[in-house]
Amino acid sequence: MQQGPQYPYQQQPYPQPQYPGYPPPKSGKTALVVTLVVVGVLLLAGVGVGAFFLLTARDDKRAAPVTTTTSPAGEPDRYTSLPRCSEIGSRMNNLPPLDSDKPPEPASTSNPEIEQSVLGCSWRKPGSSAGDLSMYLSKSKQPGSGAGAGYAAAGYENAVDDGAKPITEKIGKATKAADVEYNQGSTLQCGVRFYQGNVDATVIVSAADATDRNLERCRRNAHSLAKAASEALG
Repeated sequence: MQQGPQYPYQQQPYPQPQYPGYPPPKSGKTALVVTLVVVGVLLLAGVGVGAFFLLTARDDKRAAPVTTTTSPAGEPDRYTSLPRCSEIGSRMNNLPPLDSDKPPEPASTSNPEIEQSVLGCSWRKPGSSAGDLSMYLSKSKQPGSGAGAGYAAAGYENAVDDGAKPITEKIGKATKAADVEYNQGSTLQCGVRFYQGNVDATVIVSAADATDRNLERCRRNAHSLAKAASEALG
């Protein structure tokens, strides 16, 4: 078999692509090294950024203010005890004899925030007007909560809502006081409802008999007894 003329084989390099305005790409090894360096820098930068955010978050968490919850504050209890009936009566003239001088007693209440005690006084004499007084002391179970004073004030406000007439003149040291009228049968009665700090009090004056219809005198006597009770609290 005859063979045609043999030409020496010479490998021709492929032309490198040209990029206008840019130098030709580097060789494979050089490009790989550059790529690894760039990736390493990016990884290091990423670690640095992550560490920064981590430290920042920790710092922010550590520096966050601690919030505490506190119970609402109110008017502190002004009184811790009640006077005796004899002390109240000593502040008035021409009172009928005192029925008894018992000390205050514990009183039941449905309010879980307070403890109550009550004082009951009666001054009576046949043929004379009579006076009755009840005083409730409400002590807050949580000091500084204002529950005692709030309960006393609520009792007064309920009386006003039911028709008691606020008194403009000062009644002793009472915070607020109001006239109360009673729709009783034959005997005239009038009263005063007042509160003072964490004490709520009710005064009732009854006329001597059915013929006594002097409401103005009844109210003066009620105001005088309420004033004596208020001042006895101190």
